[in-house]
Amino acid sequence: MILKKSIIISILFLTVSQIALAGNNEVLIIGGHGGLEHFQNQFYRQVKELRQILLNDYGYEETDIQVFVGQNPDSAAVKFPLSTAKNINQYFADMAGRISSRDLFFCFLIGHGSYDNEWAKFNIVGNDLRDFDFSRLLSKIPVQKLCFINMSSASGPFIDKISNANRIVITATRNGFEKNATQFSTQFLNTLNNPETSDLNKDGLLSATEIFIATRDRVVKYYDSKNLLRPEHPLLDDDGDGYGTEMPDLLEGDGMFASEVYIHQTRAVNTASVKSETANSIMEHKKQRILSQIKELKKKKISFGEDAYYDELEKLMIELAKVNQGNN
Repeated sequence: MILKKSIIISILFLTVSQIALAGNNEVLIIGGHGGLEHFQNQFYRQVKELRQILLNDYGYEETDIQVFVGQNPDSAAVKFPLSTAKNINQYFADMAGRISSRDLFFCFLIGHGSYDNEWAKFNIVGNDLRDFDFSRLLSKIPVQKLCFINMSSASGPFIDKISNANRIVITATRNGFEKNATQFSTQFLNTLNNPETSDLNKDGLLSATEIFIATRDRVVKYYDSKNLLRPEHPLLDDDGDGYGTEMPDLLEGDGMFASEVYIHQTRAVNTASVKSETANSIMEHKKQRILSQIKELKKKKISFGEDAYYDELEKLMIELAKVNQGNN
């Protein structure tokens, strides 16, 4: 045990391998088939708005984002390819061959969903894609971090099919029986348009956890303002257990992994547009999270048992050393 303690102390002074450079964020936005003209136009507008927000405010370039829509309005100046199973399947086949394991992949679904007591589906042009289909497609993307956000009705069952290690899965509903058209996509866009009120820890960045919490709160406020019972209950799962929560935590359980995944674009090669200030903010956030975990672990030292305590402490100290090395 003395040796174990010595190793932990020594970790703080060891030179660790340089952290691999972060890759790019690759984004897929799929607008579903709306059926009624009102929804067709709404989904098109929201898809277009999300794309524009990412381009204008979060550092993305047009080549980083692929968009599919259920329908292009006749008056639309920008025409996107249609959200057909063929187009979506081809996109994933192409992306699998060019994406790097260091990249972060975001997939956003905006539209209607359905549930037949077996499969949850996202409504697109032609044959719909099931939760199982998206699970199969996402498995082709060899990235270390993946964020899948389904803003449609009846989207809850997608968590069970897509949940896995190093994946964030967010759904607008908690099950397949919440079938009303959701407010989630509208409030999601409001969250991205108002980062100053959505940034919970005020580090200048929006993590997936912060985006979820801010959007959830906006959904709740919307229905409260209308004096309506809330027909949608969004969930987040990021620990791979297949169960989402409406109350994620930045420090443990669902929400912890997502708190380190940011919607801001990053580049594998430093350019003038990538500010070291942003990188430092990310590292500082990680450092504070680890220090909080160490603090909590120390409170539980007696109940843990000495061996288990120092094993866990060693893991956290190694992680902290890597973060500190990244700051140098």
